[in-house]
Amino acid sequence: MKIKKDRLLLFFDTEFTDFVDMDLISIGIVTQHLRDFYAENSEYNKAWCNDFVKAEVLTKLQGGECTMPYDQLKEKLQIWISDLLEDYASVLFVYDYSGDWLLLSELLIDYPQKDRVKGQQDNLDAGIELFFMLDRSNEHHALHDAWALFNGFKVKYKGENFSY
Repeated sequence: MKIKKDRLLLFFDTEFTDFVDMDLISIGIVTQHLRDFYAENSEYNKAWCNDFVKAEVLTKLQGGECTMPYDQLKEKLQIWISDLLEDYASVLFVYDYSGDWLLLSELLIDYPQKDRVKGQQDNLDAGIELFFMLDRSNEHHALHDAWALFNGFKVKYKGENFSY
C-alpha cells in the first residue's frame, strides 16, 4: 500500500455571471506544486452576465478545448481531483471569496470522495496586488486569478506557519 502525503493545497478562482444571479463561467486551480486546471462552462446563462462580466471576463475566455458543457466540466474536475488524491490524504482549496466556494461545492455535490476535500477562505490581497502590479491584462481570468491567489499565499505566509 502506498503511503499518502498529508494534504495538498489548491488555490482556486471562478468567474461567474453576476453576484445575484450566479452561474459558473470558468474555474482555474493551481496546486502548491504548480499543477493547474482550467475549464470553461459552455452552458452558463449569458442573459445573467452583468456589464462588468461582459467587458472584463468574457473577453478573456480561452474557448476551444477548454470550453465544455457543465456536466463534462464537473466530471473532468472530479477526475483531476481524484488523481491528486491518489498521492494525498486530502486536498484543501484556498479561496478569497465565498461565492467561489459555493460554485466549487456545486461541482462536487455528488463527488464520492468529498469527505477528503476541504475549503479555507483567506485574505491574500497584498500578494494578489503584487502579482498584477505590472500587468493587469489577465486579471479576471480564473486561472490567472488562481495563480495570483497562490502568490498571495506565498507573500502572506513567507517563512511562517499558516493557520489552516
